[in-house]
Amino acid sequence: MNNRFDLRTFILIMGAASIGAAWAFYNRGLTAPPYDPGTEFRPLVWVIFATPFATFWGWFAARRAERWWAAFVCFCIYFFSPFVAARYESCTVLQGHFSLSDCFFATAQAQEQANNSGHVIYFGVIVFIHLLAALVVALHRALTRSTILDQLPVPDGEPSTQMNG
Repeated sequence: MNNRFDLRTFILIMGAASIGAAWAFYNRGLTAPPYDPGTEFRPLVWVIFATPFATFWGWFAARRAERWWAAFVCFCIYFFSPFVAARYESCTVLQGHFSLSDCFFATAQAQEQANNSGHVIYFGVIVFIHLLAALVVALHRALTRSTILDQLPVPDGEPSTQMNG
């Protein structure tokens, strides 16, 4: 089996994801805890949404035929990564480092501390998780040949079904 690395696909997906992460970090810089829901809601939404959204467009540009697969995977990244980031925050907010006892036994104190700190860990970690997921997607797609055809091939000797305009 000969897997060649598709550098174009990798660069398009990771480049778009990097642009999305830069936009997320920029929006994160527009906010400061405690958050004012009237003025800081939109930038915080961009922190969570920008990288998966940009990753989709990079994948779409690289492989148009995989647009529905790209939409599904990027939606899953967008949807499930907040749960991972929230769990990581609850595991680190009390001790300042990852502690399993805080994850499962001191959840009330962790939630209170995270609320008091303005979820600083959460909003920082979510962009890192998105970039890590985008790297995995970019590597996977760069090492996998697309099996979805834009249009079916025409057998030799038979007329094509395309209309000449």
